[in-house]
Amino acid sequence: MIKNTVKKILCLNFIFLLIMSLNRIIFTFYYSKISELTPYFNDLIQAFILGIRYDMAVLGYMNTVVSLAFVVFWFINGKKLFLKFIKSLKYYYSIFFGSIVVLLCIDFGFYSYFQNHMNILMFGVFEDDTAALFSTISENYPVVLVGIGFISIFVFIYFLSKFILEKNATCFYFNNKTKIYKKIIFTICLAAINVMICRGSFGLFPLGVDNAEVSANTFINKVAINGIYTLQAAIEARSKENKGLDYISSVGYSKNNMAQAFSDYTDVDINSIDKTNPEQILFRTTKYNKIAEQTKPNVVFIVMESFGTDLMHYDSQTFNVLGELKKHLQQDTVFYKFIPGNMGTIGSLEAAITNLARLPLSKFLCQSKYAYNKYFFSGPMPYKNNNYQTVFMYGGNSGWRNCQTYMPSLGFDKVIGEGSMPKEYERNQWGVFDEYLFDYIFKVLDDGNKSKFIYVMTTSNHPPFSLPSQYKQPYPLELNEQLNKDITGDMKLAKMRFATYQYSCQKAGEFLTRLKNSKYADNTIVAITGDHNFWSAFSYPIERKLDEMSVPFYLYIPQKLKPAKIDTTVVGSHTDILPTLYELSLSSTTYWAMGNNLLADTAKDNIASNCLGSIMTKDNFVIYDFASGKEKYFTWNVSDNRKIVSTEENEEHKKMVKRFKSSVAIAYYMLNRKENIIK
Repeated sequence: MIKNTVKKILCLNFIFLLIMSLNRIIFTFYYSKISELTPYFNDLIQAFILGIRYDMAVLGYMNTVVSLAFVVFWFINGKKLFLKFIKSLKYYYSIFFGSIVVLLCIDFGFYSYFQNHMNILMFGVFEDDTAALFSTISENYPVVLVGIGFISIFVFIYFLSKFILEKNATCFYFNNKTKIYKKIIFTICLAAINVMICRGSFGLFPLGVDNAEVSANTFINKVAINGIYTLQAAIEARSKENKGLDYISSVGYSKNNMAQAFSDYTDVDINSIDKTNPEQILFRTTKYNKIAEQTKPNVVFIVMESFGTDLMHYDSQTFNVLGELKKHLQQDTVFYKFIPGNMGTIGSLEAAITNLARLPLSKFLCQSKYAYNKYFFSGPMPYKNNNYQTVFMYGGNSGWRNCQTYMPSLGFDKVIGEGSMPKEYERNQWGVFDEYLFDYIFKVLDDGNKSKFIYVMTTSNHPPFSLPSQYKQPYPLELNEQLNKDITGDMKLAKMRFATYQYSCQKAGEFLTRLKNSKYADNTIVAITGDHNFWSAFSYPIERKLDEMSVPFYLYIPQKLKPAKIDTTVVGSHTDILPTLYELSLSSTTYWAMGNNLLADTAKDNIASNCLGSIMTKDNFVIYDFASGKEKYFTWNVSDNRKIVSTEENEEHKKMVKRFKSSVAIAYYMLNRKENIIK
C-alpha cells in the first residue's frame, strides 16, 4: 500500500532526525560544562526545539526529490518502476544523508578549533597551504580511523535504509481505482508539508542563520543551529562576492555620493569633503620630528600566530605562558583593549598592512583581482617613499596565499620565506620555528645601510603544535582549578597548545632582550600583535566578546623617540597600527590611512572595529551582523571593564554603526577607484 510506503519513509527519516539530534546533544556536553548551562535550562530546551526545526529543514530539502518521484510513479500507476524507485532509495539516502552526517562530523571538528560552526573560513582549505593543512590534520587526528569512520557511516545508512524500505517490498500494490481528485489533493498536501518543512517556519520568512538566537548565552545559540545551515550561508556569501557584490550600496551609500560616506566616517561636515576626491580627507602628515629624521629608525612589525590576549590572564608562577616576554610587556607599551582585523591569519595580515578596513565576507585581497594592483595608500609606501628598504618575512612558504605576488604589489622590496633561510633552521609543517625566524630578522637588519621596515608573520603557535627537538620547556604549565574548569574540548590538545604559546612568547621575549642589548636598541621600533586569539581551548559567552577575539598591541619605543605621555587604555584595532608607527618613525611624511594614531590625544575618542562587525569605543560595544543587518548594543561592565552587558541603543551606538558601514563603503571605493592605482 502507498500508505505503508509513506510510513516506511517517515520512519527512516525519523531515525535520521534522531541521529542529528544525538549529534547536537554530544556537541552540547562536549563543548560546555553542565554547571554553566544550568542557569539557562529553559533556553537550552528552546535551542533543542529550534535545532529540530533546522534539522527537519535539511531533511526536507533532501526528501524533495523523493516526494516528487513518489507522486510521479503513483500518478502513472507504474508498479514495477515504483518498486525500483523504493529499492533505489537506499543508495540515494546513503549518499545524501551520509554526506550530511559527515559534514556534521567535520563541523564538530571545525568548532574545536574556531569555536564556531562551519563558515567562510572553510574556503581556506583550498586557498591556504593545503599540504601543510592536511599535514596538520594528520598530526592532530587519527586520519585513517576517521576515514574508516566516514566510510562506516555510509555503509550503516545503506543497510539501515535497505532494512526499513525493502522489508516486504513485494507486497506493495497500487489501487488503480483511486480517484484522480484524491491523488491531486494528496499531492497538494504532500507538497505543502514538504515546503513547510523546508522553510522551517510558518512565518513570512523561512528559517535562516539569523533565527538562531534564543538566549543571551552565545553557546546555546550555537547549539540551536547546525553546521549545514552555516555552511550554506558561507557558500551564498562567497557566491555573492564572486558575482561582484556592491559593498557601497549594500551599506546604504551611492557611488555618486561617496562624500557622504567619508563625512560619516570622519565625523566631518559633508560641505568640507571634496566631492570629486573625497578620499583627500584621510590624508595626514606626520609632525616634524628632528630625532626621527636624524635616526630614521628601523621598524619591525611582527604578527604572531594565535597570540591572543585572553590566555595571558591565566599567567602565573605555576602556569607561566609568557616566559621572557612578560618583563617586556611590563617595561614597555601595551594596548590590551585591542581587536584583530579578522579571525583568520591572512585576513588580519591584510587589515594590518593595507591601511584599509577589511571587507566583511569577502575574498582575501591576496587571492583576488586586487592582488595585482599597486595602490598609493598601501602600508609600506610611506617607508618606501622615505628610502627605507621594505621587507616581508614569513616563517613559511612565501607562495602561501599568493604572498610572493601580493606583497610586492603592496610595496615590499623583498619577500622572504622559509626557502630563503638557512637549511639548518629546524622546521615544522608550516615553516621555521619562531626562534629561527627571529634570528633571521637580525640578518635582515644587518644587510646593507638602509633603514628597514620589516613586516613579519610567525608560524609556530599553529596546529599541530610541535616544538623544536632541542627545546626544553623553561617554565611550568600546571593547570589550576580555574583552568581545568574553563577548558572545553580536548584536554590533551589544549595542553599542547599552551606549550606552543609559551614557546612563542619565550622566543619573542628572547628576541626583544637581544635587540635591547644590541646596537639596534636606540634606533629600532618593534611592534608585536597577534593575527587572532588563541583558539580551541575555551568557550566564550557573549559578555566576553572582547576576550574571544582580542590580541595585544605591544610597542618597544627607544627612549629618545618615546612620547612623554601614552594612554594605553584607549581602544584600537589592526588598522590603527601603521598610523601609530608612521607618527613615531617618520618626520613630515604624508600618508593615507583609515586607522588612527593611538598615541595621539584624540585616540581617547577612537572607534575600533573589524570585518566581523565588532565595534567598540571606551564606553560602548556593538555587534553588527553584516549579512543580516542586525545590531546588538552593549556597554562595558562597571565591575569588569573587559566584559560587556546588553543595553538599549544610544546615540554613540548609532554613530558606531554608521562608522562601520561607511568604512565598508570607503574600503570598496578605494580598491575600485582607478585613480588610486599606481601605474
